[in-house]
Amino acid sequence: MRLRVLGCSGSDLPGYNLTSFLINETILLDAGSVTSSLSLSQQSMIKEIFVTHAHLDHIKDILFLADNLIELVVRDGHGPVRVRGLKPVLESIQSHLLNDTIWPDFTILPATTNPVLERNPLAPGEWVNVQGLRVAAFPVNHAQAASGYVFWQPETNSHFAFTGDTGPTHDWWDFMNGLPFSLEHLIIEASFPNGMEHLALLSKHLTPRLLRKELDNLKVRPKVFISHMKSPFSMEIQEQLQQALTGYSYHLLRDGEDIDF
Repeated sequence: MRLRVLGCSGSDLPGYNLTSFLINETILLDAGSVTSSLSLSQQSMIKEIFVTHAHLDHIKDILFLADNLIELVVRDGHGPVRVRGLKPVLESIQSHLLNDTIWPDFTILPATTNPVLERNPLAPGEWVNVQGLRVAAFPVNHAQAASGYVFWQPETNSHFAFTGDTGPTHDWWDFMNGLPFSLEHLIIEASFPNGMEHLALLSKHLTPRLLRKELDNLKVRPKVFISHMKSPFSMEIQEQLQQALTGYSYHLLRDGEDIDF
């Protein structure tokens, strides 16, 4: 299973792309920086979008991707892109963005029988089969109905888990400890430095110190991939991660890199 990092920043600044990952060329995990990172040909290969939550930095390019693909749907029989997430997240995207006021409703365009986007709600903790993978969403502590995801290819035991944005959480770690395999790869956020812990907790994010406390809930020690650092504080966060993640193998994600699981 190949993961391409289209964006992994918690800030929208030149040189920093917002959260978005491409899995095996056809699956998006969040959509913060898709249309600025992929050619139209690459965008046309996308069949599925898994959304962690409805904050703009994780979903905004769903809108522009739909606009780019409508001609292919009309002329080439492209078929709909399935947008998946917990039901309240999909409802928020529909009511607040795809409402013909902020953006056209691409769930009924170009026709209700042939839309660009198709909503597919997920149940927490329930595995679905998608493009040769098994995928499950599970709630985390962030925005309304925010969830993380697990992507698993049973034949090879290739897998990774992604918390998305989260503050301190509990049930998520119980879910991780109960997976049908031993977790080896975890993508998790570290948005703020330790000195901003109060703000991190208010906004339901993590600092390096809070991150280590969360990892201590796991029964195993996976390799940790760090995402969503707020770029103005990235150097400070990186220095603090060196101490906080003592004993862990970890990697700072970079825009544009490919990772094979």
